[in-house]
Amino acid sequence: MDAVFPVDQLRPLYAELFQGPQLEGRHTANCEVHFAPFELPNPNNDEASEDYEPLTFESPLRLDFIDLPSLNLDVLAGQTFTFPVNPEPGYIDGSVYFVGAHNPVDITRITFGTLTEHGLPVIFEGTWLMEFEASGFQDFAVTIRTTLRLREVQNHTDSHDG
Repeated sequence: MDAVFPVDQLRPLYAELFQGPQLEGRHTANCEVHFAPFELPNPNNDEASEDYEPLTFESPLRLDFIDLPSLNLDVLAGQTFTFPVNPEPGYIDGSVYFVGAHNPVDITRITFGTLTEHGLPVIFEGTWLMEFEASGFQDFAVTIRTTLRLREVQNHTDSHDG
């Protein structure tokens, strides 16, 4: 039997929204939700073993191909969007890299709050499909509350000291 993932230890720090690829002629959005790292028991190893090591959760939740009307936080503020689960058309391609695999995540609702000077409050609702890649954990439904900001665009120029 798979272990219960310690959902209460998921501590979202912030989320970043950025431009995604074109899909069927429309621009999409991508998002990463970053969490505070934490250790948890490894259900795939025997804790009594001398070479037992706990797991460390330190990966962001990655959401790609999000169909939003804009990347402008003012436009998104106060709106709620619902999405189907994979593989239905319009689903968000979500995953979290954990236990050596990209575990699928179905985000079915995103709710944006009122924009503040600290960012846009956002709520992600969905299911983490941890059994899909045999992580040792059960699937679980979760609601993640954090603050969304736009990712800074990096200007990639080469500079050489000389």
